[in-house]
Amino acid sequence: MSTNPAEAYAEKLRREREANPIKIDRLDDNILAKLPEGTEVVSVVPSGASAWCKTLRIDARLKDGEIKPYFMKYESGEPGRRMMKGAFESDSVYASYAPDNVPTPIAFGEFKDDPDTWFYVCEFQDMLDELPDVKELVNIVSKVHRASMGKSPTGKFGFGVPTHLANIPNDNTWQDTWEKFFTQAMQSMYDFEKQTQGVDEELDGLFDALCNKVIPRLLRPLETGGHSIEPCLVHSDLWPGNCMVDADTGDIIIFDSCAFWGHNEADLGPWRAPRYRLGRPYLRQYQKVMGKSEPHADWDDRNSLYALRYDFLVSALYPDETKFREMARREMRVLVDKFPNGL
Repeated sequence: MSTNPAEAYAEKLRREREANPIKIDRLDDNILAKLPEGTEVVSVVPSGASAWCKTLRIDARLKDGEIKPYFMKYESGEPGRRMMKGAFESDSVYASYAPDNVPTPIAFGEFKDDPDTWFYVCEFQDMLDELPDVKELVNIVSKVHRASMGKSPTGKFGFGVPTHLANIPNDNTWQDTWEKFFTQAMQSMYDFEKQTQGVDEELDGLFDALCNKVIPRLLRPLETGGHSIEPCLVHSDLWPGNCMVDADTGDIIIFDSCAFWGHNEADLGPWRAPRYRLGRPYLRQYQKVMGKSEPHADWDDRNSLYALRYDFLVSALYPDETKFREMARREMRVLVDKFPNGL
């Protein structure tokens, strides 16, 4: 049985949707207009099991007779607009660095018949839910990191639009230093976690020490004392649910990016947690391919810090689960105790 609540929740949704399938009579005109001219819709059926938006597979007949599948997700209101625009912008940039391993983004837009409902369409790929090969996944991720390093459009850390981890918006406001950006990202995530789980004075104290002592101690040396890092494109949601194997080609497909321009090692945060089933083999392979940022001695503590953000994420997403808050508490305490004086 999976220890990942996202997988358990997805399975619950799958059963519910099989029992009560979404029925689509026709494709909205604004969506059809984004597909190649002369396209005829063959079928529209539910696909996937997202907990945060509705998802469909569109089978379309192109002008030359080819049947082409597309994947679409959609949601209403301002949160829906932010989620769909963020997904389109994020996946578009990520696909530009890994075109063979990302479903090609097609369009973002608003329904014609249902204003204030927003969609994102990309190419559909049939995928197998199995762990990706260690070397192949690391090769793709490291290729993106290398190719994008130093190419932030502003030269800063951040992203041009808000992106979402599940339904949690990320504060991607541009910052001059990685320390400032990551502190901002952690604060935003912790604020959402408190909305779900409630205020905890002890946790607040630990978090204050994390931001004022631990983060400066672990991240400032990356950009001072003769060291420097260049922003690269970070997917930021690299767990097995977003890294699958193409059922036809066997290639690894990476999707649902929540991109920002940041420190490349931040992409490894999810790999530390046992619930994501990646772990040490993937971390060791990444170190082998990309090396470690200076100071090398801080690598494991930086990874623990980056992983902490995902503990808060899962705690924010699942109000009935308290174990992730307790996990975050333990990890914060370890870091705060190790670096009580900061710099």
